Amino acid sequence: MHNFSKIILHSLLLLLFVIMLLLGYMAPYFYGEKYYYQDYKVRNSLCGKLDTLIVGSSHALRSVKPTTLNKELNIKAYNLSSPLMSMYGRYVLFEKETKRNPIKTVIIELSYNALTLDRENLGFEGDLYVLGRLDNTVERLKFLKTAFTVDEYSKVFSDTLQRSNHALETSSDDIIIQDKTYGYLPVPTNDQSLSTEEKIDILNKQTLDSEIKKKNLQIFNDFIELCKNSDIRIVLIVTPVTEKMVLEYRNIDEVFSQYVDLSKKYNCEYYDFNLDKKRTELYSEKESFYDIIHMSDSGADTFSVRFSEILKKVDAGEDVSNEFYNSYDELKKTILNQSV
Repeated sequence: MHNFSKIILHSLLLLLFVIMLLLGYMAPYFYGEKYYYQDYKVRNSLCGKLDTLIVGSSHALRSVKPTTLNKELNIKAYNLSSPLMSMYGRYVLFEKETKRNPIKTVIIELSYNALTLDRENLGFEGDLYVLGRLDNTVERLKFLKTAFTVDEYSKVFSDTLQRSNHALETSSDDIIIQDKTYGYLPVPTNDQSLSTEEKIDILNKQTLDSEIKKKNLQIFNDFIELCKNSDIRIVLIVTPVTEKMVLEYRNIDEVFSQYVDLSKKYNCEYYDFNLDKKRTELYSEKESFYDIIHMSDSGADTFSVRFSEILKKVDAGEDVSNEFYNSYDELKKTILNQSV
């Protein structure tokens, strides 16, 4: 019996040693903040000062500039978005910031696939980013347990170790300075313009998955409930994408109509800026985009000014519905007519 107790004790000590060793190897990733999306030190420094949060995926990360919103609207905004962010990951970071900041407004970016992607298609990389943005071991362990499946643990650990090795090899000059961008990620311009023939050729050739997944909808409901209980203004937005993206999907109006229904159900503001009647005037296909679904830095600045303009009009009691097309079909016709 005595020998058995010693074996158990030695096994526990070995397990504790392995855990401590792993934590030591992972420390450069969690505490070094060498990746552009890692920002908990900046968010900690802003604790108690923020009144507006932008929550979304890479679309919002590269499209909504808090510095521009802050200037135009006299607010204190921060962009919580990161690539491939699951609805659950968005909710966890949002809930954390609402507990330590006097949040008055949340801007929720709903891209065309925000509510339709499931775990199989989205993967867990976005949640791995969120794991790297949490600021203590207790939060990380809780998120590890709730966001990942047991089958994903080994890959999570191996990826984290790889990121730790990369963090050790990365100089501070390679990092996005979040205290200057307030979470936003600037990216360069790449020409996305199409000829008239190319536009006609791609028209309605692709189909979007328009089925809103039950789990995503449940978390979206949690978002709304948290905001309603905390008297937080909810603004749902779709950020601009290229004409190629707009033209090639035949059923994008199905997603649009579902978002409209959700906004009416929960009494939320909803603005799809792809349908902005000034989009051609404001956004150049040559200069405003990084790729077919993300804006460039210059495009993001223009968009953020335009977004601020719409919010100002709404706050002044103006009806902005006439600023937008009623459907993507209407927008597609306009794009093709302007190309002729």
